[in-house]
Amino acid sequence: MDDSKIEQFLTHWRFINRHLREGRLINGDKKITRLQWTLLCHVGKSEHCTMGNLADHFNVNMSTVSQMIDRLEKWGYVERGTSAHDARVKIVSLTEKGETIIKEVRAAYLQQLASGLNKFSEDEQDTFIGYLQQLAENLRDVSDQNK
Repeated sequence: MDDSKIEQFLTHWRFINRHLREGRLINGDKKITRLQWTLLCHVGKSEHCTMGNLADHFNVNMSTVSQMIDRLEKWGYVERGTSAHDARVKIVSLTEKGETIIKEVRAAYLQQLASGLNKFSEDEQDTFIGYLQQLAENLRDVSDQNK
């Protein structure tokens, strides 16, 4: 494939991602960064999420995680507690407000995506999704070959 086609693909892909993210992570006067959003989702999926787990998962320093959790805690999206086994271990969990913001942002994101995809016919949607699935499989194969 020639470089111009790859550049065209990347240009469109970046635009789609930017468009879908734009304005979706604002709740009142609080603008949540993509990393904060990802962190909230990770905390929501984890039963026993520690500060150390977050630092390892996101490959950042503990101080970075601590600063992010401080802000999210101040906004009421997460809360910290201590482990029943070790008081030095801080457990992070979503609050009801955190669960709500995840649902609201996800719903807005999906609505935005659906409004763009609904402009395609059902056959076009199936073809497009098929191409995306094929691309994902091709990339997975390349990744597996490089291991």
